[in-house]
Amino acid sequence: MRRSLAGALLALMLAAALICPAWGEDFRPLLENRPLTAGDSVSDWLAVASGRAGLQRPDYLRDLESYVTSMYRENGGLDRIKATEWHRITLAVQAQGGDPTAFGRDREGKPIDLVAEGTYNWSRSRSLGAQGLNGWIFALITLDSGGFAVPEGAAYTREDMRRAILSAQTEEGAFGLSAGTADVDITAMALQALAPYQEDPATAEAIRRGLEWLSGQQTENGDFVSWGDPNAESTAQVLIALCSLGLDPETDPRFIRNGRTLRDGLLSYRTAEGLFRHTAEGLEDLMATEQAILALQALDRLQAGQGRLYDLRDIPPAASAHASPLPWLIAGAAGLAAAGIVIIVIRKRKRVCTK
Repeated sequence: MRRSLAGALLALMLAAALICPAWGEDFRPLLENRPLTAGDSVSDWLAVASGRAGLQRPDYLRDLESYVTSMYRENGGLDRIKATEWHRITLAVQAQGGDPTAFGRDREGKPIDLVAEGTYNWSRSRSLGAQGLNGWIFALITLDSGGFAVPEGAAYTREDMRRAILSAQTEEGAFGLSAGTADVDITAMALQALAPYQEDPATAEAIRRGLEWLSGQQTENGDFVSWGDPNAESTAQVLIALCSLGLDPETDPRFIRNGRTLRDGLLSYRTAEGLFRHTAEGLEDLMATEQAILALQALDRLQAGQGRLYDLRDIPPAASAHASPLPWLIAGAAGLAAAGIVIIVIRKRKRVCTK
């Protein structure tokens, strides 16, 4: 009897663990009622954060598919130059349990492969990097987010993307949107893209130099500066980079200033309502908020021994992900109550038998 009760309780605990985050902050109350506009940059990133929080938005996924279809039918695609439009939406679709390789319909009524058209078969401008280095960076992040295979004869390979990123590094170790420039956000994003390739010596050396440069940019508050202002977004991107590389920003001495960590620096931008400001004296800002949430999710995943933030292969398909957890919660509560009653009865019987 004891073994069966223990087994039942263990099963209930495991079910609860699937429903409720076992580590870190639960961002669902902040995200679940947030209006999302399909195709809007901030909304799409909030959808990624929602998916990472275990919150599925079927209405948003449906609207996003309609948006993609309308953009293809009216304009022939999502943008004439920016491949990152495909990358962002691909990540959002995956985070919400959708299939980005068949999402929406083009002018001929054929399914749209967002991954192929936004990465290895990109053909809408002279190169993936026409908009800047972030085109190469997020193309590689996108491919690795779902472990997507690159077919033979593709216009670009993973190696092409990796080399394009490596070739853009400055002598100081930084990366920027254009050649020869240095920017905290782009450097952090480049390291996020290179993280799965650390076993390659050239990549490992580029990462080491990038981390050294970033370490030198951290302020005494623990945060980072971009375009002249200390801000939440730059701090968030560095935090994501370290977590992607398997480095704990809470303990790595290269990223602690006067006892203040990256997390401390980021949380200094948080408002009483749980949102984040762009700058310390600014108002709440949704772009700062979505990037900060993603960064804190990356940290939670690292400390819980889970995968990289943008490795989305652990997201369940939308059909199963949309199921409401309420029946499980009710069943779990009832089961725990019943188990408690049984335990009380057993103890009473035992006392009677031993008198």
